Amino acid sequence: MGKRRTSNRPPSHRRTAQQAAADKIADLAAAAKQAEDDTKVSAALAEQGLEPAANDDAVLSAYDTLLRQAADYERAAAAARERRQAAELAEAAADAARQRLDAELAEAAAARKTAEALQAEATTELELLRVRSERVSAREQEARDGFAAKAQAARAELEDELERRRQAARHEEQERRRVLDEEHAKQVAGLEKDRAAFRRSEDDLHHQRQALLEQQIQVQRRLDDLESEIKAHAAAKVAALDRELQVLRIQSDARIEMIDELRQELAEREKQLLRIGGTDPQYLIDERDRLAADNAELRGKLAERLADDDLHRLRWLEQQHREVAGERDRLAYRVQELEGAALASRINNLQMKQLSDAERHFEVLARGYESRIAELQGAVQELTHDRPDPGTPLFPRCVAMDDDPELSEPGVISADRPDLSRLARSLQAVMFADSRRAYRLNDVCVLLGGLAMSRLHLLEGMSGIGKTSLPVALAKALGTECTVVEVQAGWRDRTDLFGHHNTFERRFEESEFLQALYLAQTPRYRGRPFFIVLDEMNLARPEQYFSVLLSKLEYEGEPIQLVTRGTGRAPQWFVDGWRIRLPSNVWFIGTANQDESTLEFADKTYNRAHLMELPAQRPRLPRPATLPEIEPYSTIALRKSFEHAKQAHGADTAEVREFLDVIADDLREHGRAVMGPRLERQLEAFVPVVVDAHAGDPVAERPEGEDSGQDGRSLAADHFLAWKILRSLRGRYDVTPGGLGKIRDAVCTAWELRRLRGAPMRCVRLLTDEQRRREG
Repeated sequence: MGKRRTSNRPPSHRRTAQQAAADKIADLAAAAKQAEDDTKVSAALAEQGLEPAANDDAVLSAYDTLLRQAADYERAAAAARERRQAAELAEAAADAARQRLDAELAEAAAARKTAEALQAEATTELELLRVRSERVSAREQEARDGFAAKAQAARAELEDELERRRQAARHEEQERRRVLDEEHAKQVAGLEKDRAAFRRSEDDLHHQRQALLEQQIQVQRRLDDLESEIKAHAAAKVAALDRELQVLRIQSDARIEMIDELRQELAEREKQLLRIGGTDPQYLIDERDRLAADNAELRGKLAERLADDDLHRLRWLEQQHREVAGERDRLAYRVQELEGAALASRINNLQMKQLSDAERHFEVLARGYESRIAELQGAVQELTHDRPDPGTPLFPRCVAMDDDPELSEPGVISADRPDLSRLARSLQAVMFADSRRAYRLNDVCVLLGGLAMSRLHLLEGMSGIGKTSLPVALAKALGTECTVVEVQAGWRDRTDLFGHHNTFERRFEESEFLQALYLAQTPRYRGRPFFIVLDEMNLARPEQYFSVLLSKLEYEGEPIQLVTRGTGRAPQWFVDGWRIRLPSNVWFIGTANQDESTLEFADKTYNRAHLMELPAQRPRLPRPATLPEIEPYSTIALRKSFEHAKQAHGADTAEVREFLDVIADDLREHGRAVMGPRLERQLEAFVPVVVDAHAGDPVAERPEGEDSGQDGRSLAADHFLAWKILRSLRGRYDVTPGGLGKIRDAVCTAWELRRLRGAPMRCVRLLTDEQRRREG
């Protein structure tokens, strides 16, 4: 009993003030109880006039040991106060303070448990002392008979004293606990303030980083726009300069050619002048001036000695001179006329050449226009020759369905609500038997949940894994119809999907999609689920050619208008003869490959659709002894099953929502992802159907998938979180690899906290792949 107990608590440098105080309180309580029992034993011996025996020295030794332990605990408390002051000075950062506080609280709990164990041990030892005391009392029964009254009074006095001490100890313990609790509350409040400030600073830093990224993107876009604009201006300027250079080259060639021709013409004229006068015209003018001067000189000489014969001869010479001068002037004028005529002839030749070229060009155009006019006249004659009767139906194929007797009968369908668990397993077995394509039970359950959640499905995965075969096999197993429409890369608007009006033939070119939509409204199929598969849906942008239906799937509104007015016999199930409704029994299933030839779906399409990614590996199923029979269920019967599952498994939906609430802060902080009203409605419709369909005996699939350990609830939670929330993180520039890692850790922690079965393999794989892709 007097053996000194050793503590198994952590080293003193790791203890906090709360631990030291808890240790001290527990030890003092144990010492008080032991002192109380020892006092009772000593008092009983004193009443009988006996001294403590030698064999009772152990009791007093134990009491002394407890007193020494109390002193040790007091010193430990003083040391703990000093360590507490040192710890308060060491708290520098808010994040480190939070971590240390969590560790200290855990250690405090462990120390409190240790103190409780020590107190239990002390209680056991006190019980042993009490048993020994009763033995001593039994051996000394005769001696106590004479002193009974005195011993009773002394015992009562001792009990009162012990009760007072016990109350004082309780009061002191309560006071110390209150002080410690207040101090602990202050520390927690201070740390919470630091944590809130740290979070605010993190949010501010994230907002600033996001704003900086947006500014960088805007600047980069502006630089790209400026670079494109500069390139466009430069290209336009170069093209203009090239055109001007070409024009100048043409003009230069024409002028050089004209100069050559003028030089040749001038040489011809000079030859002609030499043949006519034999002398240059300027030489003749100079010669005339010289002869005039000589004539004047001769006249002066003749005036001195002039005779009649000489005068007559002089006059004749003057006459000859005048005639020669007149002939010379006439020849000069003729030369000028010939030069002008030659120039005019050159100009006329150039103009004639241009007119000739223009005439040949116009002749070519005229022949082309005449050929085109003849072709158009032939086409008009051909179209008008066999023009249909105005009474011909505008939608002949849809009218032909009205006349089909097989489509006029509804057939046998069951209105009873099917059991989703049996239906899922029957569908798996029947699809495997009919098409030899095995689909995992989990995929069938998720598909049924998707039918309840949305009327637009997107099946993604590798080429050749059965994305198109799945809805075809499902329709066959349910006893209904599935139409496959191949999407073309050039589709841009709804006319590519529904068809267009041929005004010449006065009929509507009904597309395969329009015919399938009308077939779903015939009496044969209007009560059954009907599937329309848009194969390779992302070869074109569905936000363009499928935009009308994206809106109608959420808000039905008015029927879809195909033409402005109808002619001839109208289809029976059209509205007003030229509008068609979107039937409520139609589900649209789009298949999508992710490669360089396809486009990415927009968020508005993903948000409205149920997304599935089929695995590349198919399971092997055991061949059943008898193939289950599936009744052709009506659309109303299926929806009754969906509603019944929603009412029966509301608790599972609440569990999945609580799981998402646990990680909501991390999704919002690190991924800017939130649960909107549309996702809330989809969650309430999806989870209960998956849980109900997955319930029941497991199917022996080989090899087992990665999600084989999941039950219905965990399967629904994993699929919904991965493909409806985390998928939106793909390609987001504001989500860092570190943020993706934190979201993955939060998902795994919340998964274990909510005790969900299996592992969140879809979420982990999606986040890991995206993180690896960003890190390169």
